[in-house]
Amino acid sequence: MDEVFDHIVIGAGHNGLTAAVTLAEAGHHVAVVERLPEPGGLTTALPRVEAAPEHLLHVGAMDDMFMSGTSLAGDLRLADHGLESISLEQPYGWMGEEGETLVLHRDLERTLDEIRYFSPRDARTYAELHRTLDWLVGLQARLGARHPRDLGRLDLLKIAMSAGASRRTRSLLGRMLSSSIFELVADTFSSDAMRGLCAYWCSMFGPANLDGSGLYLVGFAAVHRGAGVQRPRGGMSAMIEALASSVRSRGGEVRCGHGVERIVVDRGRATGVRLDDGSELWARRAVLSSCAPQHTLGPMLDDGVLDPADRIKVSMLPANAANVSLFKIDMAVGGRLSYPRAQAVRARRDDLDLRPTTFMTGTLEDHVAQFHAMNAGRNVSDPPVYLAILSATDPTLAPDGQDVLYMLSNCAARPSAGWDAEKDGYSKAMTAGAERYLDGLDAEIGRVEHSPLDLERVFSLPNGCFFHVDMTPTRLGMNRPAAGLGGYDTPVEGLYLAGSGVHPGGGVSGWPGRLAARHALAAR
Repeated sequence: MDEVFDHIVIGAGHNGLTAAVTLAEAGHHVAVVERLPEPGGLTTALPRVEAAPEHLLHVGAMDDMFMSGTSLAGDLRLADHGLESISLEQPYGWMGEEGETLVLHRDLERTLDEIRYFSPRDARTYAELHRTLDWLVGLQARLGARHPRDLGRLDLLKIAMSAGASRRTRSLLGRMLSSSIFELVADTFSSDAMRGLCAYWCSMFGPANLDGSGLYLVGFAAVHRGAGVQRPRGGMSAMIEALASSVRSRGGEVRCGHGVERIVVDRGRATGVRLDDGSELWARRAVLSSCAPQHTLGPMLDDGVLDPADRIKVSMLPANAANVSLFKIDMAVGGRLSYPRAQAVRARRDDLDLRPTTFMTGTLEDHVAQFHAMNAGRNVSDPPVYLAILSATDPTLAPDGQDVLYMLSNCAARPSAGWDAEKDGYSKAMTAGAERYLDGLDAEIGRVEHSPLDLERVFSLPNGCFFHVDMTPTRLGMNRPAAGLGGYDTPVEGLYLAGSGVHPGGGVSGWPGRLAARHALAAR
């Protein structure tokens, strides 16, 4: 039987659920529909290996770097719905081939000591950078919680000047906006440790070859700011369960295993959705989609709904446009993982336990060479790897004495030979890379692997792009996802974009959903 709601939200990821909570707070009857059998999308921790039902694996997000830096979790009272967070005291670091390690601590002074071990000059530079990056991440948090139209026509340099930023801040911001991240890192740091860490970290946020990609350095400041990097106890599904509970407590519904085949449009207005089982849900007020705009404004709409100009805009939305994506391996391990060589080298300095830190590997030169290969459709045979023993920080993710491993590597989004031919070989190359640093992988129980093609097929990520639309300086604010499509409105009346493809963009923040819902409410 067809049903009627005030609002229908497509997609039960963190943005879709945040939008639903916001609408339900206003007293509206909301239904969230999700194609996958459980809510969360890429923000989940689930038992994905049949032989290891107590090991909770994360395919996508594993940390909260952005929501915890704003008022949103408190505003939504997620703690009342069971959300408990772990503060990470040593969240990220770099590991070299010989076992040398640089660890970013939540405490800035400890971080400077780490950097000083490799280069006193780099430590001084990081301290100077931090003042600017901290200012920028604070600005990002403030602007990311506001409608993009509030940004007006001001670019970042004008905002910096109007906010009274120092001359040094304005100078660095100018360099960040006019350089690629690899160029900026090469000019800024001298040690392989800092160069390699910055290159890996920033290459995951967007195209590393674009002028303006230097802005990706801003994420470093979140490590040292306020509560720092947070990790929900019980994994990212704990955040999703809290959001879903908040929706239901306000009379909303979250329905999983129901994919949207079409957004129903009647006389130019979105009036509901047709599900893949043929049933229809009707929306008195609006439909909000947290899916990628390429899908919302593409296959979900009948031919002819968008005019030719808008169809071209949608078709040109950049998603991993430099042909750089991520390959994910998540592993259930029947024993404890360790970094034996690195731990032995570390023992000469201090007794820091390295297991809780997420490590990135490779030198700047490694990452530049890998980027050029990926851009040309090739995968390197010895890729740098990103390694996180998640159960070292949160033992609830695995049985006592056992671990879960989160591993990824940059890769060609669309390799010339295709992923059907390259998947097995690249998985072996990544595993071999991990074995150079990790001990204990011989106790593997099982794993799940996702190439960019798998991410597209399973999670509807265009070209395997976690952020839906590349996070470039020209695709922010009212230009996100494109000029004329920003600000949550679409060419279809009553249809709004509410996912990572709109302001303020990707990452686990919830603000795209929150702001889109507020915009939809104000439009009535």
